[in-house]
Amino acid sequence: MKRTMTAGLMAALMLGVGSAAQAAGSEAVTAREVQVLAATYTESAEPRAGHTMEERELHLFPQLDVVDHRRVMRAGGRVIAWGSYPEITVRGDDYPILARMLRNWSMAEKQVWENTEESMGATARELMPAVPYYDYKVVDRWGRVDDRVVSFALRYENYGGGAHPLHGLVTENINVETGEQTAIDEIVTGRDILLLALADAFRKQYPKREEDLFAHDIDDALDEFHSDEDWQESFTWMLDAHNDLVVFYNPYDIGPYSSGSFELTVQRDMYPEVFYPDFEE
Repeated sequence: MKRTMTAGLMAALMLGVGSAAQAAGSEAVTAREVQVLAATYTESAEPRAGHTMEERELHLFPQLDVVDHRRVMRAGGRVIAWGSYPEITVRGDDYPILARMLRNWSMAEKQVWENTEESMGATARELMPAVPYYDYKVVDRWGRVDDRVVSFALRYENYGGGAHPLHGLVTENINVETGEQTAIDEIVTGRDILLLALADAFRKQYPKREEDLFAHDIDDALDEFHSDEDWQESFTWMLDAHNDLVVFYNPYDIGPYSSGSFELTVQRDMYPEVFYPDFEE
């Protein structure tokens, strides 16, 4: 669902494909310069060095690097628009499929940003907003990283006028052997049992917050958001460093913007019936 939201926001900004750097007159900046423009901005999290202590000692894991590409556009001596996108690479030659997948993923992130930069820069130059427009994405956190799965969450935030910016998380769960996305029904045994565990986790992790939801009841909220048809596609999830399942709900997913985001962790030792055993570490 978050992917759909992000794509829609990008599409609203895109006016065409071209040389963004030339069209908008952008320039590279440091993280410190960007943080002056937005207190919410942080650099991408550094990749973890292995999933278990044994892997860290033996280096039996993909070693990853992430670089943030930050650009600003100026007019009349001040910044009118800016943004950032990440590039993730694999060190060495031990994981060629993963390396190719992440190279293609990074190129796609670059293309999306260049399209957005061009249209955002043109709009900002026309309107000369008092507060700079921006659109950035960074790696918020890394989860399970080993020779089977690479999981990470990306935080996006964009502002093109209005009362407040739009923000949220999207996730990637990559099968290292195939380079394909891992589906949530490869991890969990079924929709209904997962929703029961998520509702229980919500009540434990966010006590007395059900009134903040659209449905005012977490069971109803989850049942509505994860409808039976294509329920697998409605989850934004990752496996964390402990191999537990983390499910994210952005503003507007199950509650209004004022209610904020929700992050639910389904621990394997507390809800063993939720998980297939073949995805244990």
